Amino acid sequence: ALDRLVNEKFAREGFAGLTTIQKKALPVIARKINCLLVAPTGSGKTEAAVMPVFTALAQESKNGIRAIYITPLRALNNDVLRRIVKYAESEGLRVEIRHGDTTVAARKKIVDDPPDVLITTPESLAVVLTSEKILAALKGLRYVIVDEVHELVPSERGSHLSISLERLQAVSKHELTRIGLSATVGNLNEAAKFVAGAGRRHAVLVD
Repeated sequence: ALDRLVNEKFAREGFAGLTTIQKKALPVIARKINCLLVAPTGSGKTEAAVMPVFTALAQESKNGIRAIYITPLRALNNDVLRRIVKYAESEGLRVEIRHGDTTVAARKKIVDDPPDVLITTPESLAVVLTSEKILAALKGLRYVIVDEVHELVPSERGSHLSISLERLQAVSKHELTRIGLSATVGNLNEAAKFVAGAGRRHAVLVD
């Protein structure tokens, strides 16, 4: 049923059809399987991840922060950001962005009135996880999307993010569905394990 709803969302958002990576990702994400999506820039892999997630969240009752989108770039491509926010808001979901330049007032709003979807960086996520109020708001977390996985895997930032991902799992009442996005990646299996966490099953989908 979710597959049909997601196809309808793509159509509503002006897509004539699904790209290869979107077709491969939809049934996997719909079944809540951890996955790594590897496809060239411009192939619609951002949409491949967020469309099923936002459509699924729109079917459920609101319950704090239910999805987190992590990107290593603080100056995340504004076009991508605008698209993500638009896709979420058209499903009635609220999005907030938290990074190093976020104002004190905006940070306070995230804590006091948590959004459905939080977009953040690995560093800001680590800071956010020190807030008791945010931890309480993350109990209903269901999805984590990690963008630009290839920039994180073999690095200290990646190691820190792995710890944050495990903390997110520990605080959520749900088994998280983790989705990684990458344009290029050396070792597919290692990157997929990084996203899913050690010992968890995962799928690697390549365009």
